[in-house]
Amino acid sequence: MQKSIFVYLLALFFLIGSLLFLSSFFLNTSINKNDDIGDQVIFEAKNISINLNFKESDFILKVKSSMVNSLKEEKNLYVFEPEILLSEEKILINLTSNKGIISYGRNTIQLEENIKISGKVNKNNLKGNALGMNIDLNNRSLFSENLVLFIDSFEISFNEINLNDDKMILKGDPIYLKDKDGMITTTSSLELKSSGELVLPEKINVSSFN
Repeated sequence: MQKSIFVYLLALFFLIGSLLFLSSFFLNTSINKNDDIGDQVIFEAKNISINLNFKESDFILKVKSSMVNSLKEEKNLYVFEPEILLSEEKILINLTSNKGIISYGRNTIQLEENIKISGKVNKNNLKGNALGMNIDLNNRSLFSENLVLFIDSFEISFNEINLNDDKMILKGDPIYLKDKDGMITTTSSLELKSSGELVLPEKINVSSFN
């Protein structure tokens, strides 16, 4: 009987030791995984609203995002479902997208997927969309391979916006300008003056009627 009790105790001892070893192994594994993540992600926040000022740029940048994180050894903020507001004296541009990257080391913003544009520039209301967009705050430019804005009674398809002190310049190769009657014309540049006047070039090419 005493021999049987000794055998049972010995088996129980080995069982407890095995459990302690396995618990210690999985605990260490979890800690190592968290350390690996911690080495990469140095900042993460959900449902955040922040104001940013950039060197060599007069723009005030307000960002709302469902999640923001930043990786080690990078000067980037990764934003998800961001709402970005660019503002200045005569400029108020609101941009939303599915995701984006704010590079505060280079003063640039890259937006991806389902971009919506709204706001007001030089007394004119803006509304539009884009497939993707790169914003250079130093050069005061917004670029997209496919950018559409509705200004006054025109639908304008083009590639680039340059925000100067006294005017907004639209560029494209070419720019497609569609009026309320469906007539489509093409040109290489348009200007939106500080007075709010949309200036068309002296020479434009008639493309088609829809």
